[in-house]
Amino acid sequence: MRQTMPTSNEDARALDLATKVADLLEQLDALQPGSVQAGPGRISGPGLEIHQGPDGWTVRTSR
Repeated sequence: MRQTMPTSNEDARALDLATKVADLLEQLDALQPGSVQAGPGRISGPGLEIHQGPDGWTVRTSR
């Protein structure tokens, strides 16, 4: 599949979304400082894991 160069609008949108994600991760980390960890295909926080699977991103909670 051929990839195209992003437009300035796409770059601006990506920056906006990334900024929002960073803010949400900061809020999540504030619940239990130092608890948020990110790795390939997953983000974990206090009592949960956000996981990338075949059907997209899902959230699992600790039992």
